[in-house]
Order: sequence, then C-alpha cells, then structure tokens
Amino acid sequence: MGWVSLSAYLLLAPASTFSKNGFFKRVLNHLGLKDLVQELPIDKAIHFIIFWGLVFFWQRVIVAWPQTVKKKQVWTLLNIMGWCMMGLATEYMQGYMQLGRQFDYTDMIANTAGCLLGGWLAKKLTPVETGVATKTNCL
Repeated sequence: MGWVSLSAYLLLAPASTFSKNGFFKRVLNHLGLKDLVQELPIDKAIHFIIFWGLVFFWQRVIVAWPQTVKKKQVWTLLNIMGWCMMGLATEYMQGYMQLGRQFDYTDMIANTAGCLLGGWLAKKLTPVETGVATKTNCL
C-alpha cells in the first residue's frame, strides 16, 4: 500500500513539488545527479517507473495467491488493464484539479509503457510448472 500511496502523491502533487527548486530536484542535485535533471525528461521517467512498479508488484501478489491458472490469467489481465486505465484517468485528473499540473498525452504513453513492461517482466520472472519441476521463465 505504500507504493500505491507514494504513486498517488507523485501523480497528483502540485507542480511546485517538481519545479526548479522543488523537493525532487533538490534530492537529485544532492545525490550528484544535477546533469541528469537537465538531460532527462524526469516527469516521463517518474510516470514510467510508477506504473511499472504498480503492475509488477501487484502481479507478484497475484502469482502468490492460490488460485487456478485461468483465474490468474484473468487477474493478470485485470491488473494490467486496470492500471493502464488509472494512468489515463490520472492525466485527466491532473488537468482538472488546478494544481499547476496539466494533461499530457506523452505521460499517458509513459504510464501505459510502464504497465506493459511491468506485466511482461513479472511474467518472465514467474515460475512455470513443467510437470517435472518448477523452473523460472527467465529471459
């Protein structure tokens, strides 16, 4: 629940949090990543990481939950689709909340890409039953 709370804050926080002298810029500068702040579109990276984490960590819960393979497949689809829909909704909410944040299609793309990568990576790291032994479905 901590990741969900942090994600909600980062997605809906006032724009001043991310300004030139905002909290996150100061943390990155303190860590010696001043050049990174200027070179990367940090907002897109934050969106991508948040949605990657949401899908990936919830997928780990789904895998650990004792249920049939068919139900796990349905929950996996709901996990990915649900967080993708939430990514779209947060962009609309940013525009309507009047906190200095704005609606952005590229944020939607970053959110969706994070969801898809989180689902793919979770699937690759999920043990697969072979009938003989359990092996990891790694790259």
